[in-house]
Amino acid sequence: MIETRSIIGIPCTPLLNTSPQALMSRLLTSWLRRRSWIIAMIAAIAITVGSLIGLESAHRRLASTYEAALQAMTAANELNEIIARTSTVVSSQRGYLLTNDPIYLDPYLSAVRRIRDLAALIVRHYEATGDTQATKDFANVMTLFSQRITAMETARAAVKQGKMNFEEALSPANLGIGTMEPVQDGITDLYNRELARARTAQDDGRFDQAISAISAGALSVLTILLFVLLFRSLGRQMRQERLARDRLSEQQAHLDRVVRERTEQLDELATHLQNVSEDEKTRLSRELHDELGAILTACKMDVTWAHHKLRNVDPVIAEKLARAQRNLDAGIQTKRRIIENLRPTVLINFGLVTALRSLAEETADQQHWQLDLDLPEEDFALPESTAIVLFRVAQEALTNAGKYARATTVRVALACDDQRVRLEVIDNGIGLTPDQFNKPKTHGLFGMRQRVSAKGGRIDIHSLPLRIGTEIQVVLPLCNPADAPNIATEVTESTATQTPAPGKPDDGASASPQTP
Repeated sequence: MIETRSIIGIPCTPLLNTSPQALMSRLLTSWLRRRSWIIAMIAAIAITVGSLIGLESAHRRLASTYEAALQAMTAANELNEIIARTSTVVSSQRGYLLTNDPIYLDPYLSAVRRIRDLAALIVRHYEATGDTQATKDFANVMTLFSQRITAMETARAAVKQGKMNFEEALSPANLGIGTMEPVQDGITDLYNRELARARTAQDDGRFDQAISAISAGALSVLTILLFVLLFRSLGRQMRQERLARDRLSEQQAHLDRVVRERTEQLDELATHLQNVSEDEKTRLSRELHDELGAILTACKMDVTWAHHKLRNVDPVIAEKLARAQRNLDAGIQTKRRIIENLRPTVLINFGLVTALRSLAEETADQQHWQLDLDLPEEDFALPESTAIVLFRVAQEALTNAGKYARATTVRVALACDDQRVRLEVIDNGIGLTPDQFNKPKTHGLFGMRQRVSAKGGRIDIHSLPLRIGTEIQVVLPLCNPADAPNIATEVTESTATQTPAPGKPDDGASASPQTP
């Protein structure tokens, strides 16, 4: 069975099947899922382009058939006019022969000229359409028409010259009524052909219109379908993204909760370790003072007594005892210095103000600083734990200033009101770099922060303008942190620790001695 493991409380998904078939199936499915929209879009583009090409082709065919139908109808109208004009020619000829009135010659001549003009137009129409059979048939009809016109003109001339009387001229043979019928029949046949051509073009146009309508409808349906699919896909994708965001939010919230719990645990552990360290230092200093101090004092008394007794009896032994006495004095001083570092007696016996003044003056003498003290004239009551935190912070700040900052002037200030106590340590050294605070081994600065945070206070560590020094400000509440919810635990770090002076190891605050 595949187990489900979890990392810091977040369940992980079970291991997937890694067989080749399952892997290929997942790859193919993933490929299709990632490229499904690409394939769909390519198909939609192809269909759209094809539909547009079809619409354009149908539009061109429709325009061509419309033009052909228009030309056919024009030719049919011209042929119909020729038929009407032939009737005018016959009636004008009859009227002239009956009345011998020249007024009938004008319609006759006008009709003949119009027929010849229309014939030229029809010939050009047939040449444009490439209909050789119609061209040949029309030429035959026009030849017959020319023959009948010649016969009519001959009859009129004969009557005018007296070679033929009116009765003979009006006979069907000379009038040409009977022989004009073949001309009209030929023209009528051509007329019917043009009407058929026009109907065919109209039918083709209606077919192209139907194709265009179907293509436009299909394109519209495809567009609507694509929009529907697109919105469905977008909706599904938005839902998936929302679910993914919700899962990420839940995981982030869980991670934040776990990190917050771990941070609180680490803070509590660090505070506990500091308290244990202070308690252990107190116990050790007390044992050194009580036990070792008593032993060294008793030894010194015995050695002093023996030296006093033997200095006149055996000078060599007396000299050895004197050396032992000096060594005991050095041991007692070392014991006092160790006890002072473990548990400052000045702080315990005289208070924070006196302890800070003593610490600052002693460090200034060692580092040859110009010291600026801004301390209250008289000591004030502080909880022992608060006083120890402020003393340790000042001790660490002065140690860093002397070891790394290359400072020449140091200011130590302390102020207290009814609710808070404020400590300020400023030097004119080389300042801090912004990236040093996050170094993993800056224990001194982290120690200061942890001490202040554990007491519910606020610490601000930053470089002065132009990096001409470092300023450390600490604000602690006078009451217990649990009883002072308005005192925020905050640390403002502009930078890290102070930059080591040349010739000293560049290991940040980790190189500074930890204040005991």
